[in-house]
Amino acid sequence: MRFTLSLKNLSFALAMASFVSAGAASAQSLVGVNTRLVQPLDSRTATQGQTVAVRLDGTLKTADGVKLPKGTELLGKVTDVKAAANGGPASVSVLFSTAQLKDGKQIPVKATLLAAYPSSEGEQSLDADQTIDTVANHVGPDHSVDQEPGALPGVALTAAVQSANSGTFTKADGNFKLTAGTYLQMGVAPATTSNSTSAAE
Repeated sequence: MRFTLSLKNLSFALAMASFVSAGAASAQSLVGVNTRLVQPLDSRTATQGQTVAVRLDGTLKTADGVKLPKGTELLGKVTDVKAAANGGPASVSVLFSTAQLKDGKQIPVKATLLAAYPSSEGEQSLDADQTIDTVANHVGPDHSVDQEPGALPGVALTAAVQSANSGTFTKADGNFKLTAGTYLQMGVAPATTSNSTSAAE
């Protein structure tokens, strides 16, 4: 009798563990979207805690069914900044954690930078010739980014879905400034499965 109860308890525990694991995996399944930087981001003047925002170029529907319409802003902050000294390296790390809809509603999100391009290249790509990569529809939990300087002149981008930050911009030889309209590709998901359930329409 005790053995039977033990097996039932074990089966229940395994079922619960599978459910929790599935939820966690789903929460880390990001969907790609094109965005534009709302305000400039300058390594010379940026401060830790400074607000950073991007605006969605199109409508996004996450893997969990949450719909973020075109024009939704992803809000975040500068988590770390190192201005260049005497022509040395500079870096700015950012974390996007909230999606703000046009009606003011806010949804906690997990966001990872996938690529960055000057605003002019983004416009050219949308209008005619393909000058930038197509944003990925699905971004797995182990995805990482190591974009060398070139796509974004002089500035590199590193990011990983498993990182606490959304990404880090660096320049090896001096300060840099990302202008308003800089074209950022991002992977986005609700921050938790409970958030996705309450936010889904």
